[in-house]
Amino acid sequence: MFSMVPFDRRNRRLMENFNRGFNRSFDRFFDAFDTSMSTDIVDKGDSYELTCDLPGLSKEDIKVSLDENYLTINVDRKDEHEETKDNYVLQERRSYNYSRRFDIRGIDKENIKGNYKNGVLKLELPKLAKEKEDQDYLDIEFED
Repeated sequence: MFSMVPFDRRNRRLMENFNRGFNRSFDRFFDAFDTSMSTDIVDKGDSYELTCDLPGLSKEDIKVSLDENYLTINVDRKDEHEETKDNYVLQERRSYNYSRRFDIRGIDKENIKGNYKNGVLKLELPKLAKEKEDQDYLDIEFED
């Protein structure tokens, strides 16, 4: 069929569609190597609840530290797998390290609590008691 679109524009659209599809599959490939921590922080009134997804990790892989006004969650994991069958040998090593840092000014650092269960790290970050925000005023007698 005859087309009124010049040949070079048709090819350009074809390449744009190809590149778009290629980029999507390339992005999905690297999603398997994503080392980010999905984190939610919910205001519970007198505290914050920080929930962090860390599936497949052991207690030794996760470190939570406090430094000045920051809370840092650090993951350092090394996996080694060796498989031998007849003359076939497979050995795979994988190592990754990532961390998230949170500003915890206004948090009672002494009373932070946390647990790790079923791949989810939960931290309870209690807020510091608010200082009295209202000013006290003196009653002054005014004479006319």
